[in-house]
Amino acid sequence: MEDSKGLLEMLHVISTLVLVVVAVGLWLRRRRNAIHIRLMISAFLIDLSLLLYIEYSRHAVQKVVASTRPLVWFHATVSVVVLLCYVVMIQLGRGVLAGNPRARKRHHMLGIVFVVLRGLNYITSYLVT
Repeated sequence: MEDSKGLLEMLHVISTLVLVVVAVGLWLRRRRNAIHIRLMISAFLIDLSLLLYIEYSRHAVQKVVASTRPLVWFHATVSVVVLLCYVVMIQLGRGVLAGNPRARKRHHMLGIVFVVLRGLNYITSYLVT
């Protein structure tokens, strides 16, 4: 049981690290575009790795399917949507780099949605463990 508690703490620390990386990436988005891109891609890769690790080590999908708790389903749904947002944000970011003003506006709007969803993901991760 103690190992499980330590593992959960480690997962929460990594998730917190992702939020810090995203926050720094947002802060640098106008001043240091190349760093913004690297930070956001790093956040995506860490989040994806975290999700794969949780699935591999804790069989998360099985637990969600077996759960009757709405909060567990909400957290799982938000987690998947966050990953989808990353993918769409990367695609829109490519459009921004190409000079597409519509991509810039969409990237910005989806970025706001992403930050809210990632925050919900973070908060609910403490409530479902």
